[in-house]
Amino acid sequence: MRMPHVGFYVHYHGRGHKHRTEAILEHLTVMATVVTSRSGGLQWSGPTLGEVIDLPCDNDGLNEDGLRAASNVPALHFAPLWSDNVASRVANYTAWLADKRPDVMVVDVSAEISMLTRLSGVPQVVMRQHGDRNDAAHASAYAAAHSLLAPFPKMMEDERTPPWVRNKTVYLNGFCRSTNEVDVAPRASCEPLARSTKDIVFLFGRGGDEEVHERLRRAAELLPSHRLLVLGKEADTDRDRDPSNLHYLGWVDDVSTYTDNAEVVVTAAGHNSVMELGSRRRPFIAVAESRPFDEQVRKAEVLQREGLAIGLDRWPSDDAWPSLIVEAKQINVTRWDEVFANDGAQQAAKHINDVACWSLEQRRTPAEISL
Repeated sequence: MRMPHVGFYVHYHGRGHKHRTEAILEHLTVMATVVTSRSGGLQWSGPTLGEVIDLPCDNDGLNEDGLRAASNVPALHFAPLWSDNVASRVANYTAWLADKRPDVMVVDVSAEISMLTRLSGVPQVVMRQHGDRNDAAHASAYAAAHSLLAPFPKMMEDERTPPWVRNKTVYLNGFCRSTNEVDVAPRASCEPLARSTKDIVFLFGRGGDEEVHERLRRAAELLPSHRLLVLGKEADTDRDRDPSNLHYLGWVDDVSTYTDNAEVVVTAAGHNSVMELGSRRRPFIAVAESRPFDEQVRKAEVLQREGLAIGLDRWPSDDAWPSLIVEAKQINVTRWDEVFANDGAQQAAKHINDVACWSLEQRRTPAEISL
């Protein structure tokens, strides 16, 4: 008898979708395949992971006129015209579905892949994200799904989420990466700093605006009794103007070495950063960065509402920093105990396994059933 087969479509932007998938794969007991783009030789792990399929990327080789037409289809998020890459991507994906016939696809995330999966007659479980997802493309993807997975518990639901979406959602407890490693080691010029309980750690990804260095200078000047450690970003050319309590450490091997000892952490309101800090019960300030569908703005609202962190919809005014730090130090970090009451990755794996077994049973022929 054939064993269930699960496919994971994993979006290529950033590493968050990959890390989330790998956390689930650690608990999956059925055969799995990952479908993605721009894998670039990345190593994937999972005890039942059989192969990684690399699709042509829908964001490469675009025709400028076709790109302008990419957003004129309400039921899709990205539908450019005259792209060989997009044509090959669709052909390769649907050919793989027809050949392998996975019992369920976990889509994290893509409205186009969601609809192609359903049009190919394959059940899917769609991963949800915070943000205003009431547009036609998200609504279609959610409606086409067997069920939805929220990588957060019900207490972190957005109040504006429609009831029908909530009813299709399986809410998970928190989960995140098993380590805090990043892919670039510290520069040799970075001198190690002794630990201090007066540290405020600022976490940055590869983005960020050009004004952030000046903003950090002003924050350091207003917090003279604290040491500000900046991770993920290098000092600018005017580093001679930096206050003596402002230190840029660049990319580090283990973020938790600094965050675990910090008095307060300041981070963007991205899902993985939030869950990492929550899992380690750190008091933090989440500053929303610009993202499609106001994803980080909505997450910051939820964090503030539930008392899990200080949630801000934008970078604060300079004079707000002293009071924000005082407020952040008063956060009751035990609120995160409810978020991490169980292993969300294990819960996700069980649901996916159950859907795969159900799907396989539905596909069995009368001859197979009689065996």
